[in-house]
Amino acid sequence: MTNSRSGVFVVSALVTLTWLLLALFTIPRAISRDVGDYGFFTGIAERLRAGDVLYVQVWDNKDPLVFYSLAMARTLGPNGVIGAWLLEIFWVVAAATALYVIARFQRVSRPLAAYVGFGLGPFVILGVAYFMGSTHLPAIALTLISIACIYSRHPVVAGISVGLIIFFKLVLAPMAIVIAMTALFALKRRTDLRWFALGMGAVIAAMSVVLFVRGELAGFAETQIHNVLYSQSPIVTAEQSGLLQKMAQHIVILANPQVAAIEFTTLAIAILTAPWWSRSKLQNVSTNALWWITASGLTGAVAVIGITGKWFHHAQALHIRAALSLVLLASWLVNATTIRSLFIAGLCVLVTYPLAGLPQPSLYTTAVTNLPNRWEQATSPDTLTSILRERSPASVSFVGETVPQASGLEKWTIACRHIAQRPFNPEEVFDETIECLPSSEVIVVSQALDVTTNFPAYDAFIAGVRGKLDEGFVCEENAGLLICESRQGV
Repeated sequence: MTNSRSGVFVVSALVTLTWLLLALFTIPRAISRDVGDYGFFTGIAERLRAGDVLYVQVWDNKDPLVFYSLAMARTLGPNGVIGAWLLEIFWVVAAATALYVIARFQRVSRPLAAYVGFGLGPFVILGVAYFMGSTHLPAIALTLISIACIYSRHPVVAGISVGLIIFFKLVLAPMAIVIAMTALFALKRRTDLRWFALGMGAVIAAMSVVLFVRGELAGFAETQIHNVLYSQSPIVTAEQSGLLQKMAQHIVILANPQVAAIEFTTLAIAILTAPWWSRSKLQNVSTNALWWITASGLTGAVAVIGITGKWFHHAQALHIRAALSLVLLASWLVNATTIRSLFIAGLCVLVTYPLAGLPQPSLYTTAVTNLPNRWEQATSPDTLTSILRERSPASVSFVGETVPQASGLEKWTIACRHIAQRPFNPEEVFDETIECLPSSEVIVVSQALDVTTNFPAYDAFIAGVRGKLDEGFVCEENAGLLICESRQGV
């Protein structure tokens, strides 16, 4: 794979196929029940479009730019699908472009750099731990952008990128800062540090003003305290409170076979390329730097997951290291061996699969075969939104894990800001919701009211919900949901 026309043609064809597949893979999901994380994101975004104040009138523990960006994106297309879809693809394009830039600074030829960055990189970035709408994706892209900007002597933009991570995915910000600092020092760009800090500080200042003006700054700060406590709380049973049990729920993510494949492959690449790094130490500082940058990525990811990880998708922190490892391998093969570019491309293909976490092929084939059905579902309003649209606007609360995710409810108001409750939530979430439920004109219940879990506080909450409904509400079932109306309004 050289700079010849044939090489460029082959790369263009492969990259085109990659992006056609990934475009289908990133179509926004449509979920009518048990909405999962992305459903809550869209539900919150719609409430922001309706004018609600984040963290105050409607609450989720994610960071503000997640909801701001999604709220703006959902103004485009039926049910907001086109905008949300383009937003997702934008982050992948940004990350892939950053990989290409880094590869070029590693003296990788344009066709091979394009092949690695745009042809293989997206499969690693959207690895097995990814789900559509993941809040990790913007942080992954912005981290890679910051590295590319440090390479290309744009430290202010690098600082801006890391500053944005604080308000997209705060938990990954320390990791991004460590990686950026490693890049600055490894590339001997110490004089750029003040400009990096300026860019980062400007974002922090600007976003603080935005949050203050919107009345969300205090709520954002309080939410971070909640997130720290949540990261250490049990998720299987309330009895899972011992130190070893808490550590185990984090480490189990790192021990997952698919996650272990990423760890093993990145470690193998680090070991393979380390001797080359020491030999070329005085020859090419840019080449040396990538080894250190990639190493800091692994250290940071393992630390983040080991301290805060709770769910499988938290393993996406490793995708930064995995993507950099792909570029590192290509760079090492180009600069330290005499292997032809065509074989280098083939070797990069082989390592892409484990770097992506050994995803099942059906993950991608289903995206193609189910396209018509997925598109129809994605462009149609969810069940709960359709039900509420037929009723007169009122003050509504939600019990369970189903929330409206489409527009058309702008005249409705949220009575209780915690629009979802899960068994492992802190007890204060349940107490606040129970206290606020009587102020609702309508309560939507998607959770079975005779449920018993491993969390006594949640069971007490459900019992309290039953009591509130019996005291002051009339309920009817609709599409598997319990729609309860205040007797005062009947």
